[in-house]
Amino acid sequence: MNNFSLDDLAKKDFFVCIGVWLALEVVSFIIFPTFRLIQPGDRLQSWFLMSLPLGIIGAFMVGASSRYMAIANERDPGNEKTLRIWLGQLVGGLGLAGVAFPLLMVIIEFFTIMLSTPIPTS
Repeated sequence: MNNFSLDDLAKKDFFVCIGVWLALEVVSFIIFPTFRLIQPGDRLQSWFLMSLPLGIIGAFMVGASSRYMAIANERDPGNEKTLRIWLGQLVGGLGLAGVAFPLLMVIIEFFTIMLSTPIPTS
């Protein structure tokens, strides 16, 4: 594998994560409030503002970690390779957490509403 294909790998991973993040943004901040699955309000706006940098930085981290892991896999020997792979996986996992932030916040809000609503008895 050459460096050109590694650049393509990082770009592909970055754009896939951006696409997933945008889909989660639409579902979390447009569709769920429209169907009243979560309550729109001030918290929703602050979560949206927090999710913007987290999603973009998270997508960048996933792309960078895939490139880093591919380079480490090509060039590093034995134990050093293992440590670098673990580091790449950690960075990629943190990036995925940033990409998934809108979904995580909506799930927390949804279950908070569900648990605080009393169950009607007949």
